[in-house]
Amino acid sequence: MPETTLPPAWPTRLRGLAPADADTRGRRMLAGLADGTVPNPPAAGTLALPPATSWLPGLVTCETEFDAALTLTPGVVFGGWIACLVDHFAGLVMLSALPDESGFLTARLSVDYHAPLVPGPVRVQTELTSCSTRLAVAEVRFVQGGRLACTGTVEQIIHRTGDSTADSAGNGRGDRDA
Repeated sequence: MPETTLPPAWPTRLRGLAPADADTRGRRMLAGLADGTVPNPPAAGTLALPPATSWLPGLVTCETEFDAALTLTPGVVFGGWIACLVDHFAGLVMLSALPDESGFLTARLSVDYHAPLVPGPVRVQTELTSCSTRLAVAEVRFVQGGRLACTGTVEQIIHRTGDSTADSAGNGRGDRDA
């Protein structure tokens, strides 16, 4: 079950977000993925995408273990897969924050590797650092062995779906931008 108490540093400066206590489709999806009542999208299995282990609106955490099967260089997790995770967790933090009438698409993604990520335990922390009604920025941090190993930044374009039946990414019958 997700945490429900906002931290003291809750980002009140962000605009375009659903109220912290709103029951949105994205938040229901995150809760369902965490408790197993919502099936993972097919790509999650194919790409070995770990789910969030806890979340608050605008904040997502994942405690996971990187498998040795994810290495190309012996002993080092493939950097392209890490970039995929950056995009994945940025999407999850968007699900935690946007109202139902909004969708999002990745516009820009950058990854800075500070130390090699290796097979073993890792903590992924994602925070929505800025948000307007049209653009959001998420920062994704990978911490392994107590040190920051990687930082990713994702800019997301926010668009109105115009359709209350749209999914959390904004795809629906009334979404003409998809």
